[in-house]
Amino acid sequence: MEYCDLWTEQTQIFCKMVKQRRLLTSIAIFTAVYMTAALGWWTYSLLQYNVAESKLQWELLENKKLLCNHKFQSDKFVKKHSNITENFSYIINTKDYNNLSLIANSCAKDYKMIAEINPRKIGSDSMVVKVGFSIPSAETAQIGRKLKNKQNAWLGEGITVGFITLIIIGLMYYYLEKIIRFNQQKTNFMMAVTHELKTPIAAAKLAIQTVIRNKNKENQDRILEISKQSIDRLSGMMERVLMATQFENRIPTKTEKWVAIHEIIGKAINEGQFSVNETLKNSLVQSKDFLILCDEQMLKIVFINLFTNSIKYSDENCVNVSVSSFIRDGVFGVTVSDQGIGIPMDERGRIFEKFYRVGDERTRSRQGSGLGLYLVKQILQLHKASIDVSSNTPNGSKFNIVFNANDCRME
Repeated sequence: MEYCDLWTEQTQIFCKMVKQRRLLTSIAIFTAVYMTAALGWWTYSLLQYNVAESKLQWELLENKKLLCNHKFQSDKFVKKHSNITENFSYIINTKDYNNLSLIANSCAKDYKMIAEINPRKIGSDSMVVKVGFSIPSAETAQIGRKLKNKQNAWLGEGITVGFITLIIIGLMYYYLEKIIRFNQQKTNFMMAVTHELKTPIAAAKLAIQTVIRNKNKENQDRILEISKQSIDRLSGMMERVLMATQFENRIPTKTEKWVAIHEIIGKAINEGQFSVNETLKNSLVQSKDFLILCDEQMLKIVFINLFTNSIKYSDENCVNVSVSSFIRDGVFGVTVSDQGIGIPMDERGRIFEKFYRVGDERTRSRQGSGLGLYLVKQILQLHKASIDVSSNTPNGSKFNIVFNANDCRME
């Protein structure tokens, strides 16, 4: 009944977390789309403004050209010595051509234009001169170049700002999602610890009450043993919580000495509350023993947690946990493998996180605080050792520990 309640509470928390993640995802998507659309419109508006600015500059040049033509036509000499025809053509005497050319070039210089003069004789003493003014190619090229540079600048700025905005939104989403996940893990931890504490306390209390009520001496030893096991379980839970707190706030001090790895594993098997001790003991027969400079108590906790984890997540009546130490090419290590339900590939990188528990339906009803593998990782890092997890054959998980070679030696 107790674990059914725990399963129900965890299911409710999981559903709540899913809703929170969906809401967070929706907000992130809406914000990203809105910001992208706003930046896109902003960039488009700036590009259109640059085009309009370039058109205005072109119009100013065209107006200057018209003013230049108007000034040339209104010149007294031009009015007096020429007859204006269509298309800015002037009929003048041949002797007045030089003066007409000087006036045209002067007007062009005043307005920074280029005078285009095309003379054509129509008689011995007269000629038709077509006078026009054009915009210098340098100015037209400069306007086009400015337009292109501004467009590239605004477009690059819009893309950069948009990219940075999306990165910020992504980081905020990741951070908030991590907070939601961590809060859910802490809630699971508090529920699991509550249930973990209630069980041994209730068992010890019931056993003591039974001893008080029952005067039968034959059952007292068995009842007291049950009480001791419950208190040991409670003590182990408190020890894990305290050690996790130490790793969170400061690095615990370790008492190092040379110890045989088989001795540590043997003590972990004997002191751990396992129902399959013989399976674990027999697995050490073919292992290679070596000495390691370590804190014996800490490493013992590592193996107890690994054994407990392997047994806990193995199918009922199918427990087959093996442990073996090895020495290969100067590498000293230990392998703990089981044939349980295994760990999904996408969760192997997170199983050593604090409070994290694999979210499979078959594991939610199993007792645990989410601190076991976290402590394994922290203790091994304190000893400059590493651990990784892989799939076992034909099924299950395999934990491989590699110790610092400088802290190991042959017996």
